[in-house]
Amino acid sequence: MAKTPLQQVLGQWPLATVLTGVAAGLIVVATSHWRMGCLIIGAAITLGALLRLMPDRLVGLLRVRNRVLDFTILILLGLGIIIFALIVPPSRG
Repeated sequence: MAKTPLQQVLGQWPLATVLTGVAAGLIVVATSHWRMGCLIIGAAITLGALLRLMPDRLVGLLRVRNRVLDFTILILLGLGIIIFALIVPPSRG
């Protein structure tokens, strides 16, 4: 049975969740709270890695390559951003 256009759009909630988190992080960065914004961005990307572990038929456009490669890239990127945001020393002045 074919999905309606509304069902197709609503089926992209994993990607929409990640993109919303990244957008929220960018808004926080724009308000001069770069560390918190980077933590939000890293958390959103890490959440994307966890969402990628769902079955392929449920992840929609979050599926780009095979599951292992998508998960590995997203988890390394997300955790890398979080780690760098935590280890950069605060600015002086």
